[in-house]
Amino acid sequence: RSCRIQGDGAVLPGLESGVIGMTKGGIRRIIVPADVGYGKYPDLEPKPFTEMEKRALDSVVKNPRRDGTVLFDVKVERVR
Repeated sequence: RSCRIQGDGAVLPGLESGVIGMTKGGIRRIIVPADVGYGKYPDLEPKPFTEMEKRALDSVVKNPRRDGTVLFDVKVERVR
């Protein structure tokens, strides 16, 4: 999926800071630790479109056996 990262607090702070310095076509793996992830910023959780997507997200984000660390593989397609 694609998203905009504008520095306006619409995504996790760890994701915002992870894209700093990236250029068009750049690829980076960003690991956001649990202490700055969705547990601390629940309003920034993705909004699933289907029930199956909601169950998949809940299995990761709300699973007590996982620590809440989130991994993003990011590719910059456009820079304004």
